[in-house]
Amino acid sequence: MSAVILQFPTRRVRAAAVAQAVRLAALRLGFHPHNADFAAIIARRDFLEGRCSAARAISDMVDALSTAMRMMRAKGGAA
Repeated sequence: MSAVILQFPTRRVRAAAVAQAVRLAALRLGFHPHNADFAAIIARRDFLEGRCSAARAISDMVDALSTAMRMMRAKGGAA
């Protein structure tokens, strides 16, 4: 899944875009909305604290979510 982050003037607007992209990806992967919101908060926080760029925050979180979903489906669980 690819994400496009536009060059917004403020970090908070870009952080909101990061959160929305991660939330949407989590919902598409089949996670419950509550879990999607939690993943979005983590990715937003990573970006705002300067740990990584917006694209990296999205990429890392989507990778972690897809790995978790594969493991849950292998065990027959639900998100």
